Amino acid sequence: MIIKVNQKSIGKNKRIKTVPLEYATVPSNVYELIEETVRIMVNDFIRRAENKITPLSDEQISDLAEIGRVSFGIIYNDKIPDLNEAVATAILAYRDGLVAIFINDEIVDVESADPTPTEEELRNHKLTLHENDTISFIRLTMLSGRMW
Repeated sequence: MIIKVNQKSIGKNKRIKTVPLEYATVPSNVYELIEETVRIMVNDFIRRAENKITPLSDEQISDLAEIGRVSFGIIYNDKIPDLNEAVATAILAYRDGLVAIFINDEIVDVESADPTPTEEELRNHKLTLHENDTISFIRLTMLSGRMW
């Protein structure tokens, strides 16, 4: 099943591009959605790490120049990420409210008695996904400061 995931580009224009991801199984709940998405992204990272060098387009070079560092896709850390640890971190981030999930511009809200939903509640919150649905994972940033 192909599901589109929105990704923010780096650089000056900071546009959002939609990337199609192929899910081997259709996620039926929030936990499976996060788990399968992390699995796809970790496997993609490992594949890119094995290829080592990728040429950059002019657009990618200008985007990287905007953030102050032009690199050529070289991954300097040879450590292969642990898939189980990555999934656990992503689940914890969602449970702690650091990440919001939108499916076709509608927020996925897991009902919970506590502010932090349990893994059981994530597994019980059913999702209905269709071919070419669009998903956005938004990392929420806590703002702090004081008023003058």
